[in-house]
Amino acid sequence: MQASRNITAAIMTMIAMACVSLVDNFVVEVSQSHGLWQFQVMRTCVAVPVLIVAAMMMKQSLRPKRPVKLVLRCLAIATGLVVYFSTLGALPVAQAGAGLFSAPIWVLLLSMLLFGHKITFWQAFTILGGFVGVLLLLQPDMSALSVLSLVPLVAGVFYGLGSLLTRYWCADETPMLLAVGVFVALGGLSVFPLTWMTFWPANDTPDFLTRGWEPLTAHFLWLTLLQALGAIIAMPLIAQAYRIGIPAYVAVFEYSFLAFAGLWGLLFWGQGLNTQAWAGILMITVSGLIMSMLQDRDG
Repeated sequence: MQASRNITAAIMTMIAMACVSLVDNFVVEVSQSHGLWQFQVMRTCVAVPVLIVAAMMMKQSLRPKRPVKLVLRCLAIATGLVVYFSTLGALPVAQAGAGLFSAPIWVLLLSMLLFGHKITFWQAFTILGGFVGVLLLLQPDMSALSVLSLVPLVAGVFYGLGSLLTRYWCADETPMLLAVGVFVALGGLSVFPLTWMTFWPANDTPDFLTRGWEPLTAHFLWLTLLQALGAIIAMPLIAQAYRIGIPAYVAVFEYSFLAFAGLWGLLFWGQGLNTQAWAGILMITVSGLIMSMLQDRDG
């Protein structure tokens, strides 16, 4: 039944979010010495061979059944992630994060517009409740909002679109192939800006977004490997979750990224959460539980 597949998808999603939120804590260390584009290219070079070997060991095919649709799906997800990381060079993490985690709302809207999926009032209400929880947790500075602040919403649109395409276009592709595709797309989208920033640097004091190629160091390679391993675990799990679960349902559990991020921050750096943030986590959790019960009637 679809209900049992939804539960499995939810568990996969939360495991993936736990892994990603853990390794993402170390991105700030990468940004101190190297740029976003070099990081993405190097991470792709590390992750793709590992995924290929893992696919061979697990006997998962890496031959696409619908190449064009697979490429479009991977480009959508990769574009969303690149836009999100790019805004970190100009916006506070809270504003960028709030935009990216608008993806479940776009999943709902695009499900209706592109695939004719019927969304009930209560499903829409729980998704919106989850997003309010995100705002309570991230606590963006509303007084500092600008047109630039809306750019992360583009990341949410593309990430939500990619999630839908995983279910409706790429459900019969293997999880490993879907993960490889996203990594290749991320690396491919990063090659041009990396080349440009290397040969035509923007200024004498480049930041995470404008750095070109920098000499490789053991510290950078270790952080890149750590990031790649986290993504290697997470991406196939997310891909499989969207293959077997209803996208609007799975999307809610991606909010668990925020709760796990708060947990890791407390455990490793003693960065506690205030009452408003914990209220946000509670709203996110309740939204997911309600969505789970609502999805029991979907077959």
